[in-house]
Amino acid sequence: MDISRRSLLGASALTLGPVALALTGCSTGKSGSASGGGSDKDFVLWTWPEGFSEDTLKAVKEQFPDINFRQNVIGGDFKQKLTTTFSAGSGLPDITGVKGEDIAFFLSKTDYFEDLNELGAKDIKGDYLDWKWQQATSKDGKQLGIPIDIGPTALFYRIDVFEEAGLPSEPAELEAAIREWDAYFELGKELISKKPGTYLIRNSSGIFSTAYRQSGKGFIDENQMFIGDQDHIRKAWDLAVKANAAGINAALDSQTADSAAAVNEGRLPADFGASWHLADMKVDAPETAGKWRVCKHPGEAVNQGGSFLTIPKGAKDPKKSFELISFILNAKNQAVEYTFSGNFPAAPEAHSMPEVDGAVEFLGGQKAAEVFSAAAETVRPLYEDPNSESVIAPFTAELEQMESTGKDPEKAWNDAVTAAKRIAEQAGIKVK
Repeated sequence: MDISRRSLLGASALTLGPVALALTGCSTGKSGSASGGGSDKDFVLWTWPEGFSEDTLKAVKEQFPDINFRQNVIGGDFKQKLTTTFSAGSGLPDITGVKGEDIAFFLSKTDYFEDLNELGAKDIKGDYLDWKWQQATSKDGKQLGIPIDIGPTALFYRIDVFEEAGLPSEPAELEAAIREWDAYFELGKELISKKPGTYLIRNSSGIFSTAYRQSGKGFIDENQMFIGDQDHIRKAWDLAVKANAAGINAALDSQTADSAAAVNEGRLPADFGASWHLADMKVDAPETAGKWRVCKHPGEAVNQGGSFLTIPKGAKDPKKSFELISFILNAKNQAVEYTFSGNFPAAPEAHSMPEVDGAVEFLGGQKAAEVFSAAAETVRPLYEDPNSESVIAPFTAELEQMESTGKDPEKAWNDAVTAAKRIAEQAGIKVK
């Protein structure tokens, strides 16, 4: 299986204000034009790099020989491009992707989209994981999108480094040894005592982000109330502080040269991530192929990423667009996309298909899909508000301050809560 690197989040999820447009575009598939122009047989899909594979586009052409289907790949800030085009009311595609981190925002703009339930979505709902389906369901029951993929998390680790340090190294053995976070931290202490300069945690924010999601609650609840100062967030914060105090934190930013070097050199022999994270490791550390394994991380899996296909309101032929979406996102094509980009299928039927269930050479021949499929079953639905990422940002920033300057964790917590409440109030969120 050859998975290419994937840009999951595009612009940083921690951005607090509007991002200037820096858009480039290209097309793949048959030529045509967007809604509002061209032939009635022209159907256009908007997506981001890397988009859908040529194999899937070829399958669409064969399944729908009566239309001209084109995939337009949009660079830059995809959400901003969509929002600007919706506001303009023209130039919209027949189908558009919506990133998982943006679906909460667009659920507050349901008038932008066709309700897919009116086009037959209810008939295929059972083909997808329920918690992922619900992520694109509005409060009044409208279905905005069909899931492209999911991102259940697990622990990637270097089996050779663990063996050299005398730590549990086989996936089942390691998984059993780290069911609790404290056990994982103790393992990290043992590792660094035997191999100085070798860390089990990339940064405090990674622990914090995983831990608070495991609670099933975020920073804003369904009643538009700020809950970022409650116990579930404080417990996640304390875990991140504890990991840092244990000396097992590499304090490295993700997607940097230093971070890639640490992975390549074995100084960061473990990392939490979704299935698509395998593509990052293959780029960062190609010479370590075969030395990695994957297993369940402490606590239950959470979800990172996973996007949707939607139909803009006013598309020239919503029924045909829905037919296209239903085909593009069937189990077989989701399995094909997994081999292309590492997008783990949102359709459980695909999990046992050869394209997904096969041995992964980079992971020493392990069948990684078994781990991620099991993880997907334990993900807890998490309510996401359009303002969630903005109020999370101060917590991440303060954790980084704690790492880099030794800032007192209690003061950092208080400063994060104060800043987050201010941002929440400015956004119209209720604060106690």
